Amino acid sequence: MDPSRLKNFILPLGGALLLSGVAGTIYYYLTKKDEEDDRILPDTRNSQWTSAEVHVPTECVGLVIGRQGANIKLIQERTSTKINFADEEVNGHRICLIRGLEENVTIAQKLVIKAVSDQPVIESSEMFVPQYAVGRIIGRNGENIRSVSRITGAKVDVEREDEQAQLTRNQEDLRRIVLKGSKEQIDAAKSLLLEKVAEEEEMRQQIQASAVNMSMRARGRQAPLENGGSEASMNGSMHQESLSMPGSDRFIEAYVSAVDSAAHFWLQVVGPRSIQLDKLVTQMTEYYEDEDNRELHELEKVKTGDIVAAKFPHDDSWYRGQVCSYEPNEDDSSQSLVTVYYVDFGDTETIKMDCVFELRTDYLKLNFQAIECFLANIKPESVKGDEAADAFEELTYAAQWKVVMVKVVGYQQGGDKTMPCVRIIDTNGPADIDVAEELVKRGLAEWTNGGSSTP
Repeated sequence: MDPSRLKNFILPLGGALLLSGVAGTIYYYLTKKDEEDDRILPDTRNSQWTSAEVHVPTECVGLVIGRQGANIKLIQERTSTKINFADEEVNGHRICLIRGLEENVTIAQKLVIKAVSDQPVIESSEMFVPQYAVGRIIGRNGENIRSVSRITGAKVDVEREDEQAQLTRNQEDLRRIVLKGSKEQIDAAKSLLLEKVAEEEEMRQQIQASAVNMSMRARGRQAPLENGGSEASMNGSMHQESLSMPGSDRFIEAYVSAVDSAAHFWLQVVGPRSIQLDKLVTQMTEYYEDEDNRELHELEKVKTGDIVAAKFPHDDSWYRGQVCSYEPNEDDSSQSLVTVYYVDFGDTETIKMDCVFELRTDYLKLNFQAIECFLANIKPESVKGDEAADAFEELTYAAQWKVVMVKVVGYQQGGDKTMPCVRIIDTNGPADIDVAEELVKRGLAEWTNGGSSTP
């Protein structure tokens, strides 16, 4: 066969990718002599029909056959032989049976043996990474770990765990990852995985620094509005951060940022957005503390639903807010009262108009971080007022910026919006505490489903 015709046969089957592997070996062997003297096959006029066997290690069979049989088809076409693999495995090998004219069978046999010998030695290795880095290693919908496999050629499997293991495992514990491939592939994959661990460690240090900054944001319990405190958050829901969907077997880290009652509260998801929010608050505070900047963004009046920059009276920092109500003062507009819902934290305050200004549009890039939630499987009307709310704040470290584990188990209507119902587990102590179970145990709330924390 003309080498150019052989190229036209190979390239549609995988192009450069095929030529870099087993097919590349076969292609080179079959064409190098054609290029020299247009002779690869011997004179077969006096040849006899015969057969031969090659014992191929089972793990090499797929690579010898090639994608959709491309490698074997190539050998058969060029050597005019018929090649089949036996279904049965014997001592870790499968028999490759080659039939054809004697000289052709010999060449095909050499090609199969060459393809086997050129396979890299497949090894298996394992590494252990901190539990807290597993989410970054896997990535959204597994995209990070697939990328590592695609780049390095190694197979990467992260040890799976059930729900109970998620809760009992400390974030500092180690999780096993199994890698398979050549030594070079495994080493390359480990290097990329360690980069992900380092990225996660750096991010967590930044999150801890952000939590320290936010801990200065002292706040009492959320004062409920007449509408239940959710009207403003409903209007801004299109920009709101979201939790995982129900049915997911994954708990996520979160802060309880504000509390209305033991059954109704706000969360912030712990992650890169925590760092971005901390930076945003710092930038806004520096900007709006400048009197000249405030003059540029002065407002004569506001209306319900407006997104504004609002000072928080408990720490003198500036935050993004949404106007819930406006009470004008005809004598002095700066003394008009504005009730503001702080969209990144969930709490609501009534402040003077001179603490409310137009929000720069570039400060809207980050999604609103406060996520309004209900406590799953608890009857809202059954919670025992302030006593239950006090217990809930204690159990969830409300506004203390300490991590709890959260999982969405469903949704519930709250006014005109649908809000997630979540389980909250405190894993900070020697024993895990299901917050809903603890409230019921203390007689401060009742189950919706007859006595269980799970739906």
